[in-house]
Amino acid sequence: MTPTATFAEGLSFLDTHENGDRIGVAISGGSDSTALLLLAVEWAKNAGKQVFAATVDHGLRPEAAGEALQVANLCARFSVPHETLVWADWDGAGNLQSEARQARYALLTAWAERRDINHVLLGHTMDDQAETVLMNLARGSGVDGLAAMSRRKNGLFARPLLHARRADLRDYLQGVGVPWIDDPSNDDLSYDRVRARQMMPYLQDLGLTAERLIATSHHMQRARTSLNQAASDFAQKHVRVAGADLVLAQGVFDLDHDDTTGRVFAAGLKWISGSNFRPRYKALRDAADAVTAGHTRTLHGVKLVPEDGGVRMMREASACSDVITSQGGEAHLIWDHRWSIFPTTGGVWPARLRVSVLGDNINEVKTWRNTGGERSSLMATPAVFDGATLLSAPAAGFFNGFSTQFVADFHRSLLTH
Repeated sequence: MTPTATFAEGLSFLDTHENGDRIGVAISGGSDSTALLLLAVEWAKNAGKQVFAATVDHGLRPEAAGEALQVANLCARFSVPHETLVWADWDGAGNLQSEARQARYALLTAWAERRDINHVLLGHTMDDQAETVLMNLARGSGVDGLAAMSRRKNGLFARPLLHARRADLRDYLQGVGVPWIDDPSNDDLSYDRVRARQMMPYLQDLGLTAERLIATSHHMQRARTSLNQAASDFAQKHVRVAGADLVLAQGVFDLDHDDTTGRVFAAGLKWISGSNFRPRYKALRDAADAVTAGHTRTLHGVKLVPEDGGVRMMREASACSDVITSQGGEAHLIWDHRWSIFPTTGGVWPARLRVSVLGDNINEVKTWRNTGGERSSLMATPAVFDGATLLSAPAAGFFNGFSTQFVADFHRSLLTH
């Protein structure tokens, strides 16, 4: 298929008559995302949609700001409103690539919320998919890792070019006379993806082509869907939401039983931590063994406390580093990738209020005991501040014009990927 046909087929899930006429495009300026922008503009004309674009500047390369300006100029050429989203919150802790990836999704999510954008398109291609399968195979990944990337992610993000080859997209750009930016990090052998990309031609001699790797990912995606359904059914019976926590019944940590219990455990860690990624299996296994033996453990920013033969999973307050400052006009803000905070009056956020972890400020909240929640759990919930003044801590019972809810329902989240 042509890139135009591949793109349209990749968005076939989208009802062009649904509410909302805004489509977002994440664009770095590379060939894949530049082609994505042009294809989106072409598609939107017929679908009655308006295209918006955003570039994430991670602040990791001195050239990044100039590249974002090049992208802005390209977008202006096609009458596409563009914003540069700057990541300035990394404290040097954790894995840089993982932190940058999570920050990228968080920035794009917040941008989409501000601009009332229903779907944000990502430029991942068939080449990216094959590389992802290969990297995960090298890591010894199971079904989820080998399933690789899905066409849709968390309801907001979509990848309409997963069936397109990078070479075809570059031919398309050359045909319309639009240049792209070559990122020097794409040749940096310190990155696993670059090494995987350079190995692909040699693997073809063994029959391990991109098409074969992607066929494997399709098989694994079907298997993942079945396993997720089984996990959801299991969780409905054995896992309950208790305030901000999850309480898992006795026996849920029996990872020797089958894939289901480990899948539920990992999903709980992701849901409470707000992470897009699950811990490695060995870390899951070690934590499960410790809790089963009656010990408290912390994993993935989640505290695991033995309770009545099962376990209570609660967010660790010290792991909540997310700080958001309202720009003014937002209907709601997303905090810690898990909580939606919004004015209860039906209005919008005023400017310059800060949302961060409640922490020790719980001492100012006299109503927290009325919630029935654990003190340490409530300390890890969002609070609204005006400067140093605590204005609201909705999950702890101090509303004062604000309320909060989970971004995703835990049991339903087991069915998404």
